[in-house]
Amino acid sequence: MVYSELLTDHFERPRHAGRLDSDAGNVGTGIAGTRETGGVLRMQISVTDSFITDTRFQAYGPPALIAAGSWLAEKLVGASLEQAQALTHQPIAEALALPTARLHFALLAEDAIRAAIQDYKDKQK
Repeated sequence: MVYSELLTDHFERPRHAGRLDSDAGNVGTGIAGTRETGGVLRMQISVTDSFITDTRFQAYGPPALIAAGSWLAEKLVGASLEQAQALTHQPIAEALALPTARLHFALLAEDAIRAAIQDYKDKQK
């Protein structure tokens, strides 16, 4: 399968790969997907004053999933929680020029970031 230049770049040189301290009160963690369905994406955000100040991701899956996690993690730094919550899979899929057969990996990224935001909000209660 031939991938776009941007997808290949994020796959070969992922940004923000790794983990944040999930026990920290300002860190939200979200996980989407399963190994059985072809991929798992873990997204983490660090939040200060309602803005995302740092992100990390871990992915188990094909290049399209790793690139989606990397692209999203890079784009979220500096975004407000509202901006991040409003993000859908479409900009991810368009930016990376995901083939239709790989579109579900952008959906996993959307699900993972929403779960991370919810986890952060739950910690603030």
